[in-house]
Amino acid sequence: MDEQTALVLALQLVALFSIAGALLLYLLCKIRATGGSELSENAPGAGKPVLVTSCDNAVGLQIALHLANRGFRVFAGLKEGASSGSSDDSASSRVIRAWQKHRESIQGQGALIALPLDVTREDLLHEAVDIIRAHLPAGEDGIWAVINTSGLSYRGRLDQQDIAHWDAMLKTNVIGILRTARKFQSLLRNAGGRIVNLGATENLGAGLVAYAASRYAVEGASRALRQELSPMGIKVLTVSPQGILPELLFSTPKLNEKQDQETSVEIGGTLEYQPLVLSNRALQTLDIAITTRFPKTNYDLQDKIWCKPFHILKIV
Repeated sequence: MDEQTALVLALQLVALFSIAGALLLYLLCKIRATGGSELSENAPGAGKPVLVTSCDNAVGLQIALHLANRGFRVFAGLKEGASSGSSDDSASSRVIRAWQKHRESIQGQGALIALPLDVTREDLLHEAVDIIRAHLPAGEDGIWAVINTSGLSYRGRLDQQDIAHWDAMLKTNVIGILRTARKFQSLLRNAGGRIVNLGATENLGAGLVAYAASRYAVEGASRALRQELSPMGIKVLTVSPQGILPELLFSTPKLNEKQDQETSVEIGGTLEYQPLVLSNRALQTLDIAITTRFPKTNYDLQDKIWCKPFHILKIV
């Protein structure tokens, strides 16, 4: 091989490796930009059973629908209206029923199963465990994640606020997650699952002393639970919805006033409700927290563009 031929071959090899390197760099940047949030069929947790403790509020309903659309088998806690024969007419119940009716007509892996659940009631927690076990595939006895979306928020000056509101917030926001962790511990241990709690947020204005106390108590409880449950293979983490008012997070969903439920479901399987409290970016972060094998202890759901309180969600 003469020098000229060798030089040409060397230049071709250099060009080939440069193209390959550029392509690899592009793919790495693409993965980093998306935050690795895309779920695949082989991703940990995809298609597995997940409990959202309360879908009576905006944050819980949005998370439950999002995960069901992503292919998870979601158990959606409702204080009322969970059974098919219930007369409950809440927006959350109607949205879930519409989703279930629409899913019957299309092929998809996700599922949304409503069940009666109130984290302040031991009997309903016990019943929820039995219902979930009855809906698990044969041979399975575990749940991938328990997402604690149950919560209360009352705003008021410390010297004027009703102490009964303090008791209610502590009972639901703090003791509720302890009750839930204890009751679902065996199902979580069997699946090597995780508990996801809503953490503390800052700069939400005055009048939230008692609420903030309850949320920081959740942070402390999560750290202690992490230490206690880690030997069992159970992970405990918090997600912090920074910048989103608690009144919005735990608000009662409302249907779009101009729509007709039956017509909406018949023509496109859509039932619109408000508010939509988590942005797409926040939901992507939640996906990572739920699916990654080795989750961080805390995830920040804050987004540069905060969701307006009257956005509409369409079930598609």
